[in-house]
Amino acid sequence: MGSNSFHLVIAREQDGSLQILHKEKQQVQLAQGLSPDGILSNDAMERGLNCLRDFSQRFSNLCETQVRLVATHTLRVARNRDAFVSAALKIIPYPIEIIPGHEEARLIYSGIAQSQVLGKRNLVIDIGGGSTEVVIGEKNQPMQLSSLRCGCVSYNERFFADGQLTLAAFRAAQSAADKQFASLSKEYFSGNWEMVLGSSGSVKAICEALAELYGDETVTLSRLKELKLRLVQWGEISQVQLANVEARRVPLVPAGLAILISFFRRLGIGRLDFTQGALREGVLYELAGIGQYQDIRQRTVESIAQLYHVDQQHAAKVRDTVMAQFEQVADDWQLRPHARLLSYAASLHEIGIHINSRGHHKHGAYIIAHSDLPGFSQDLQRDLALLIANHRKKPDLEAIGALEQGHRLAMVRLLALLRLGVLTHLGRIAPPLTLKCSAIDGEQLLVRPQKGTKFNLLLKDLQREQKRLAPLGLKLELEGMDRP
Repeated sequence: MGSNSFHLVIAREQDGSLQILHKEKQQVQLAQGLSPDGILSNDAMERGLNCLRDFSQRFSNLCETQVRLVATHTLRVARNRDAFVSAALKIIPYPIEIIPGHEEARLIYSGIAQSQVLGKRNLVIDIGGGSTEVVIGEKNQPMQLSSLRCGCVSYNERFFADGQLTLAAFRAAQSAADKQFASLSKEYFSGNWEMVLGSSGSVKAICEALAELYGDETVTLSRLKELKLRLVQWGEISQVQLANVEARRVPLVPAGLAILISFFRRLGIGRLDFTQGALREGVLYELAGIGQYQDIRQRTVESIAQLYHVDQQHAAKVRDTVMAQFEQVADDWQLRPHARLLSYAASLHEIGIHINSRGHHKHGAYIIAHSDLPGFSQDLQRDLALLIANHRKKPDLEAIGALEQGHRLAMVRLLALLRLGVLTHLGRIAPPLTLKCSAIDGEQLLVRPQKGTKFNLLLKDLQREQKRLAPLGLKLELEGMDRP
């Protein structure tokens, strides 16, 4: 679900590779309806929702694990995106992942790595409708990930909305793009790339235009400048004659061209080649669990746990206890889709101790909220930070209360299980205090100690939990724990 087009791809896994069965796209141009203050217009939303209504006719009754809906820049920055997401869920009943820019860049590079043989040092640019992703990679591994706020739809609205193709308009667009590319880290300016690749619609359209002028799709700065002069000679977009370029794509060529010229000039690029793979291929291969995409999120969790010196033996014990409690109530509370989120939270609940032990829940949440987490959508990253922030002491009622009602209910239930698991391991090296959990109804959790458990201190802890969970709408019932 991009800023310019929405794409639908249906594929099947065949002997370790993907076989594309069907693909289609609609030019929705969400970014065209994004105001400077980040409000997505009703018209833009309706274009997107109409596209989803069309796409929904292609779906069979697939399991959630077989479907992935990914949204990029415009929904990433739109302040009223929740309105769109809520309406979309009524059309296609699968969760929508709004992925961060660095995650979009990672998936783009991964899709390219699955589509062709890469060199030892590679530089990739993907010009989307609302953002441009630039990636440095070593063979199949992305090393530097960047997402810039310049795209063919947003720049078309800013600099070419009147359809006039003037040198002044190109200079203004290139100057704005220059500022974006200047913000890249120094690694991007080192040069000596074995391969420089461009992906997605804008670069493809420019290559098609160059093929019309020169007979091949080789992209150099001199050719890009010649194409710019040709566009200026035509004078306005209605007069552009590019037979090779899809008619709906032609109005976006000037904006994409300005961004690509800036990329060449700022980073000292000599030549660029178009590559077929991109975000969609990265998403598909990861969804299918093929090759290096077995479990990118789990690798991310393990990496960040190591980086912040988590006591992984203790974290594993807490995780095992939390997930055992989860299994006892997951079906009654409809929590199955959130199993991995809870497991990740239990594994990482103590990462903030690396900064300070007293408020480590807050420090841990800050680390999660402000880190690049490969494989995690914005919403999943937000939920993980929220669980870690509230796994001990008084919950943040305001933050939890701000969640959408259905999601808030799931998060409160997950939080109760996480807090109980952490609580039963407060002794760390002592044998854990084992609880059995039962979901009485949607708002009550019954806990009782396993036979033989000493629970004088545990009772005090659980009574404190009763008071802390009650304002969240969850009643903790204690059974078989009367004071001796």
